[in-house]
Amino acid sequence: MSVLGTVIVGVVILLGVIGAVVQVWPSAPLVGGAILVWAWLTGTTSAWIVFAIAALVLVLGTILKYVVPARGMNKAGIPQSTLVWGALGGVVGWFIGLPLGLVLVLGMIATTFVVEYLRSRDTATAWASTLQALKAFGWTIAIELIAALTSATAWGIGVALAATGN
Repeated sequence: MSVLGTVIVGVVILLGVIGAVVQVWPSAPLVGGAILVWAWLTGTTSAWIVFAIAALVLVLGTILKYVVPARGMNKAGIPQSTLVWGALGGVVGWFIGLPLGLVLVLGMIATTFVVEYLRSRDTATAWASTLQALKAFGWTIAIELIAALTSATAWGIGVALAATGN
């Protein structure tokens, strides 16, 4: 693969890593897709092994980013419906406040608080549930970021191997 092609793949991977943090575009498809293109155009066995490792990490990260926060919410006694309403509030906040990703979080926080307040009729309980939802959102970002960075690191090692002829 040419140097320019490698740089373009690196930029797309970087956009995927940024997407893991800002949560405005999907991280795993960008990172995985870029590494797939690199492996295809590089064509070596080591490139395909790097892609397989990255794909495995990204799939595992995608599964964990939903399972881990949901478990925490369930342990705290917060129903799944609160998560659904919070997600919908985040989506509405995102569309209202484009291109500010912060509005997504504010929409999620406000919606989660209102739903939990309506459910419990207690401000302290609603706020505790909202904080738990924020922790879950933080875990989602952390897990997705770790998966993206791990895949990017595997790709970097693959580029180094390809440069040495392996």
